[in-house]
Amino acid sequence: MPSRSRVPGGDVRWTVAGRLRQEAVVRQLAASCLLLNIFFVLPVGASTESAVVAETHVEDRPLDAVSGTTYRSGTRLRITGTDWSFVVPDGWQGNRPDDAEMPFLIPEEGKELGMMFPLTGVTRDGLREQLREPLSLLHGLSFIPAGSQAETEAWIAQSYEGEDLAGRALAVMGAGDTAVIYFLMGPPQELPVFHSVLEQLGQSTRFSEAGSGHDAAL
Repeated sequence: MPSRSRVPGGDVRWTVAGRLRQEAVVRQLAASCLLLNIFFVLPVGASTESAVVAETHVEDRPLDAVSGTTYRSGTRLRITGTDWSFVVPDGWQGNRPDDAEMPFLIPEEGKELGMMFPLTGVTRDGLREQLREPLSLLHGLSFIPAGSQAETEAWIAQSYEGEDLAGRALAVMGAGDTAVIYFLMGPPQELPVFHSVLEQLGQSTRFSEAGSGHDAAL
């Protein structure tokens, strides 16, 4: 069952008790806040001009997401050491900071940010409860669930509200007890865009190279 776990300063983060590596999540959330500070102050292009830009690979040939490299839309990224992969959505880029285990998604234009949280040892009921939990990031960023969940056989979606931001999460389920939660945040007026981006992520997600994407029409 999901649980709440606290870090210094009283922040709450998504966890799955005994299953999700907490140190990795803390690093991911800390890095996300650093990126938020960058992308809400500077133009997007200024934050990536010093990064190595990878050539776009065809959708079915995954690249391992390495730190310091920016991946264009249409590139299939694989998380090193796993068979889980996804395609960077249209109009977005993927980038993995040095202090994060997972890549982040950054729009080519705009001030949104996408994160991802791979999970193991989770059930469908556990994911439902996980998505009903408030999500608090570092530096006072927090989100609470808004509205009802949408669900199909392959995924569960939940919208969120923050003080000045909106968010939406899509939990895509794999075989057995594996899943990944994609979370997008940004200005509230961009919430309709999140549906399209998450649809692309859900449809392109693979938990094994032999598998196929999910039907993630939102």
